[in-house]
Amino acid sequence: MTLSVRAPFTAHVIALSDVPDPVFASGVVGGGCALVPTAAEDCITVHSPINGVVTKLKPHAAIVTSTRGVSILVHLGIDTVSLHGKGFAPLLEEGDVVTTGDPLIHWDLTPVRDAALSPYVPIVVVSPPGLTATPDARGSQVSVLDPIFSIEDPA
Repeated sequence: MTLSVRAPFTAHVIALSDVPDPVFASGVVGGGCALVPTAAEDCITVHSPINGVVTKLKPHAAIVTSTRGVSILVHLGIDTVSLHGKGFAPLLEEGDVVTTGDPLIHWDLTPVRDAALSPYVPIVVVSPPGLTATPDARGSQVSVLDPIFSIEDPA
């Protein structure tokens, strides 16, 4: 069975290898892609890319795990943990059940830009390890909930 991972907001899709962070770019965290918010966006509502349970929630990141055990990380910006939550407003809690498109986090990009941090957003399959993400939209502009990559569900 194929699991389609959807864009959590409107953005430009790039290869994970183009992310300015060696850990994400090398694929150590997992396969996937990255999104670049448009320059005109100051605030973004980040939506769940899949149906599942919010298994980890930080101000700058969320992991949603499907009922079949596939976990997708949405990491808002690079090195944004250094902002200590400034500009991020989680809209739910760990353990909440979500459907694709449910709002996860409200993100004000101003603190990211003011700190000269990268707004690139890796969307990564963090478990189970070894799953291959097949890009659906690399190099293109996507709207919220457009397919960005798919994976073969292991179950």
